[in-house]
Amino acid sequence: MSARIDAVNYALQYLGEQPITSLDDDSDRALTMKSFYYIARDATLEDANWTFATRRFQPVRNAVDPVWGWTASYTIPADIVRVTTVLRDWGSNSVSGYAYYDFPEEMKSAHVIEGNEILSNDDPIYCLGIREMDDEGHYSPLFLEAFAAKLAYLAALPITASMQKQQ
Repeated sequence: MSARIDAVNYALQYLGEQPITSLDDDSDRALTMKSFYYIARDATLEDANWTFATRRFQPVRNAVDPVWGWTASYTIPADIVRVTTVLRDWGSNSVSGYAYYDFPEEMKSAHVIEGNEILSNDDPIYCLGIREMDDEGHYSPLFLEAFAAKLAYLAALPITASMQKQQ
């Protein structure tokens, strides 16, 4: 079975429901799980710094600068669900000794995120982020557990019609 069905069936087990064989089954359980699958996956990806989903990227500066407050704007790539780190300096310092969340302050870029843009006074910037993961084979066991719990929470009321199971 695929990791996708494993996550769905894990969530169904939390709810005391029978497993399904495919998200394309013509059952209410399958239709409900399919409707919540991507919402639950992306919300769970946003929740933590999952190393299996971390991606380095260097966004290209936008042609139009922010109207006020910052000197540069950068578009966040479409596959990034959360930016975790924005650095002003990547190449001139050795970063091999740092965990991706533990860079020294002098390497970090002051910034804000507005919509799908990073606003900063630094040019260029170097980023780490959590990306969408369509390849379920790379999910860590802890992520799979958290994802299944989120999926079960979202689907509990529609599937079981029970507020008790949702809580």
